Amino acid sequence: MKVIYGKESTRYDLTSPSMELSWSSSRGQIAQNLDIWIKDAPPLQSAGFLMLFSGFELKESQQFFHGPIVRFDRDNKTGDLNATAYELSWYLQKNSAPRIKVNGDAGTELQRLIKATGINFSCPAFGFTVKERISPQPFTSLFTSFTEQAYEKTGFRYYVQHQRDKLSVLPEGANSVVPMFRANMLESSSTGESIEEVYTVVTVEKYKDDKIASSVTKENANLIKQIGRMETIIDAGEEKSLDFLATKQLTNLSKIPKTRSITVKHEDGNAARLRAGWLLKILEKDNVTVTDWIVTSCNARWKGGQYTMDLQLEGRP
Repeated sequence: MKVIYGKESTRYDLTSPSMELSWSSSRGQIAQNLDIWIKDAPPLQSAGFLMLFSGFELKESQQFFHGPIVRFDRDNKTGDLNATAYELSWYLQKNSAPRIKVNGDAGTELQRLIKATGINFSCPAFGFTVKERISPQPFTSLFTSFTEQAYEKTGFRYYVQHQRDKLSVLPEGANSVVPMFRANMLESSSTGESIEEVYTVVTVEKYKDDKIASSVTKENANLIKQIGRMETIIDAGEEKSLDFLATKQLTNLSKIPKTRSITVKHEDGNAARLRAGWLLKILEKDNVTVTDWIVTSCNARWKGGQYTMDLQLEGRP
């Protein structure tokens, strides 16, 4: 692994003096954060960039973190420095979208607004239309609002994949490289299920002049008996078929997902890029069964040439 600092023409190789290094991501968090402890650190500056590479060559294909230092503390006696950096998309929360009218597919409109600021940002169509005048808000809030609506109306979740200064919005599980861990690599593993985001009743409402014009409710009667009544109300927006939307979302939201918590140690440079939103596979103990999981949170550390990752997973049907 290589740890590089850059600010304008200044470059420091921090690989050797880095005593502790950890980074994390979670579902709904756009930018990964990085914490680093550097022994007797050279003079670093706020907004200087930290760059992590899984190999020993500074190749873009091996880079898995790229972002500014947002805070640091230097010990006045030892010269040691503790710093926190975020990926480049951190700047999306430091800049706001103006009060502007959006009219089109939510993903397309999101891409249009963010690209207009000069950021290299790509986003697929989300499959539903937004037609409103948005209030001034950080771009991260706009991203969260539109992706939450996407989950409500389509059942798809999205995350932001970073490649240096290029930001790409992808559906969960759309990573091009899919790591596979063998069960005997797992230092710990526990499985279960969660109903925290499960709903047994879905109501879709359409409004006109701030009043309900029409409404459709769908229920999963068997699941209501099993786990209770839990209802979510969805604003249909520009969607015309309320019945279709309610039926589709009840199907999506009334599934009880399998969960898994694992700790794995590895030296795989490709798996070093794991983040929330990625698909990974596990070859189970029988060396035959392969299971698919979506990473919902990743807490990673690097020491002595080895990655240690604590992963929270959600089963992929």
